[in-house]
Amino acid sequence: MSTIESLRGAFYDASEHDNPVMALLRPPYLFMLPLTVLLLFMFVGPMVAIVLFSIQPANAISLDPSLWTVANYDEIISGILSGSGIYGQVMGNTVVISAITTVTTLVFSYPAAYALARKIKRYKLVFLLMLIIPLFTSVNIRVFGWALFLVKNGVLDSIVGLFGISNYPSMMYQRWTIILGTTYVYMPFMLFPIYLSLLSIEDTTFEAAADLGANKLTMFRKILLPLSMPGIIIGSLFVFILTLGADVEAQILGGGSVYTMASNINYSFGYSQNWPLGSAQAVGLLLITVVAGVIILRTIDLKEIASRGGKR
Repeated sequence: MSTIESLRGAFYDASEHDNPVMALLRPPYLFMLPLTVLLLFMFVGPMVAIVLFSIQPANAISLDPSLWTVANYDEIISGILSGSGIYGQVMGNTVVISAITTVTTLVFSYPAAYALARKIKRYKLVFLLMLIIPLFTSVNIRVFGWALFLVKNGVLDSIVGLFGISNYPSMMYQRWTIILGTTYVYMPFMLFPIYLSLLSIEDTTFEAAADLGANKLTMFRKILLPLSMPGIIIGSLFVFILTLGADVEAQILGGGSVYTMASNINYSFGYSQNWPLGSAQAVGLLLITVVAGVIILRTIDLKEIASRGGKR
């Protein structure tokens, strides 16, 4: 190494030690700069605008604090705490739909993820493609497909009519219909984290347990379930948060008869043109999402997951 290169290296080392900002402006941290700038403009910026809009008296942002008001928050919180009115009903619908969707996707996804990760060898790629390809299709198209299937005089009506059944309850515009749509749309977000967690478990772990006399139930309780718990938690986080903001399913399958937080926000911004009220509801939904994310992520060790993935 030449004297000039040695001096240059010593300069950079001293710069990094004395000034943390200089360290962040060099690789590998420099590679994160474009994404960081993008997030600042595309995420942080709009969130700040929504927070400012939520405390405005009209559909315009004023930087004068004397004009700011929390009347919208007071209206929303009062409605939720009392459990009456539109906001109590909307909050109840949103939480119930999100919770049931999370549990339903877990019940259906875990056995499928286990089969794909541990049992199925032949045609595994075919099954994975069958699960991935729907993600390439617009959510609107997939939900409209369910609507055409369930609506009166639709596909289901034609099939049932072949058996001479004409009078049966409507399948559309029910809470369970929205749950059907959210379960179908967000199922991959539960399945793939669990699949990757199960895939990271070494075969030797099960072989050692079997040699020690563990039966299948013990292996599930002591090995499979604990080691796949990060995938379950991350998948549950994805599904719960995504369902909180589900609007298309509520609008199309619910038909406006079942309101959720997302559909109510859409109504406030669109039809009623009450941007401060819509922004206040959006901030409330964001806070619920952040709190749920923090609570769930505190139950897992992200460093352990990252180190496990690095060993593969």
